[in-house]
Amino acid sequence: MASQKRTSRKAIIILNILLWIVFTYLSAAICLRGYVSNHLPLSNGFETMQFMAWCTLLLTFLLQRKFAMLLPFGFLLCGLTLMVSMLGESNPQITQLMPVLQSPLLSIHVVVIMIAYSLLAFIMLNGVTAVILHQSQKECKEQIERLQIISQIILYPAIFLLAIGIFIGAVWANVSWGRYWGWDPKEVWALITMLVYALALHPRSLPWFHRTMFFHVFCITAFITVLITYFGVNFLLGGMHSYANG
Repeated sequence: MASQKRTSRKAIIILNILLWIVFTYLSAAICLRGYVSNHLPLSNGFETMQFMAWCTLLLTFLLQRKFAMLLPFGFLLCGLTLMVSMLGESNPQITQLMPVLQSPLLSIHVVVIMIAYSLLAFIMLNGVTAVILHQSQKECKEQIERLQIISQIILYPAIFLLAIGIFIGAVWANVSWGRYWGWDPKEVWALITMLVYALALHPRSLPWFHRTMFFHVFCITAFITVLITYFGVNFLLGGMHSYANG
């Protein structure tokens, strides 16, 4: 038992060191890109995915002090996000911003939304882990319930930030296009995402959410709305947010 604890501590120390190295490297890369482009690198799909990877590492720093099990999740999410940023039609080329994108409101909007998406990604991974544990032959009820508690704690700031991000986006839309809301595909799916996740905040009215595995499966399924909002809209539905697929 003592040897297992020592091994666990060593693993946590090694992961923390690696976390610092990757975080420092990614921070430097984002700062250099911003310096060269003379604007915050948040204007296209490649840049926002890079920033989301940075967000997952930052959130891992903050969350792993209380929830050590999220430490490997941070590495996994960061790696997946960076991998996706290099696939498909994402363009890493540094370009000048269009006039409509030269607004600090846009940068704030993207930052807040990306942090919210990062938190929702952690919740999704919690759900996947819970399902895997549930399907195993071991008694993991306590760990599964702990994952639910962690997800519930993270869910509140995630939905709050998502709502704030949508609000800031509406203000920016009014400044840029003269209207707060235009039922653009990105706007609609962002709203759908927020409303879907908000269901999990009402266990008194919706008693299914008291069931641990239902909650986890719901969180996995709900993440599909995040994927549609970011990837589906950018690459399939188009609209006024189609610049983000660059």
